[in-house]
Amino acid sequence: MNEQKYWIWLSAAIGQGARTDEILAAYPDPAVIYEDDRRRRLLSGVFTKAKLDKLESVKLSDAENALEVCRRNGWKVYTPVDDGYPSQLKKLVNMPLVLFVNGDISCLEGRLVVGIVGTRNPTYESTKIARKLAGDMAQSGVTVVSGGALGIDSAAHEGAMASGGQTVCVLGCGLGANYLNTNEVLRREIAGNGAVITEYPPLQGASRSTFPIRNRIISGVSHGVLVVEAGEKSGSLITASCAAEQGKDVFAVPGSILSTAYTGANKLIRDGAGAVTCAEDIIRPLSSVYNFSPAQVSHEIKEKPRSVPSSLKGDALTVYKALGKEPLHPDEICAVCGLTPPKVITALMELELSGYAEQTEGKNYILV
Repeated sequence: MNEQKYWIWLSAAIGQGARTDEILAAYPDPAVIYEDDRRRRLLSGVFTKAKLDKLESVKLSDAENALEVCRRNGWKVYTPVDDGYPSQLKKLVNMPLVLFVNGDISCLEGRLVVGIVGTRNPTYESTKIARKLAGDMAQSGVTVVSGGALGIDSAAHEGAMASGGQTVCVLGCGLGANYLNTNEVLRREIAGNGAVITEYPPLQGASRSTFPIRNRIISGVSHGVLVVEAGEKSGSLITASCAAEQGKDVFAVPGSILSTAYTGANKLIRDGAGAVTCAEDIIRPLSSVYNFSPAQVSHEIKEKPRSVPSSLKGDALTVYKALGKEPLHPDEICAVCGLTPPKVITALMELELSGYAEQTEGKNYILV
């Protein structure tokens, strides 16, 4: 039978992140589990009493409703028996029984896939590094995977798309959930340049436990995982640990030994992770293992053309056009724009208040 609703029902009943290989070995078709009585389920030896109780309490109609929500929104659903389900995930002992997808996940097949993770509060330098590495890898045909969070995740997604490449975001909540509205526009862009995926049913909210569980999928679809700026207790280290357990290569960008912000990444390198200074440090070793032939890496990321906000006028518009992703000091902006320091400072304040620019280290300014 293998209908998708039974896979969704079973996923909800046993919980995301559960060990699914044992269950599927005993029951290759979840519809059979649904039809079996409690005694036969118990005799299979793969369900605890608590899980048996959950199997009986979860409604099949909830799975049917989830499918209907996906149909109305144009979201796709993949189970392990469907064409298009990522082949890398089938190797996991805890592979997701269902994936809800907004976009096209074909970019996870037939090419090198690299996960990029890191802190949600990076330095400007680390943000720049993540964008550069993601952009260079994407230009070489690598699919960049991350978690859609603020900080390094966003920088990785943005860098891949800015260079014309493809990227995949793995959510720790359901599609359509009220989560991190700041990145809603970014998620829409990702869906148009790759895919946003999750094992959680539509509209299910995020929680403290959902993010660590989803991290195994980031590493699971990837051939290797790169960590950019991670403290000793960073959540990105969970993804690195998942990658190591899955037999995947782990890489990290080294940072200052004087800053606790890099303790986690530096310890990964000490313990055997590959130190990364450029995209080739990742592409070259993975290519030899997975027989991947990358395109030549460009040293420049091609930025998408920037539209000018219609609300900006006068000096604010002039300063906006002068700014970019490279930090500029107000004195440099004065020289570029031909404006006096007071006019530049006033214009920068207007841009900051409007959310178009922000101040970085050394009192420099960049576009947001």
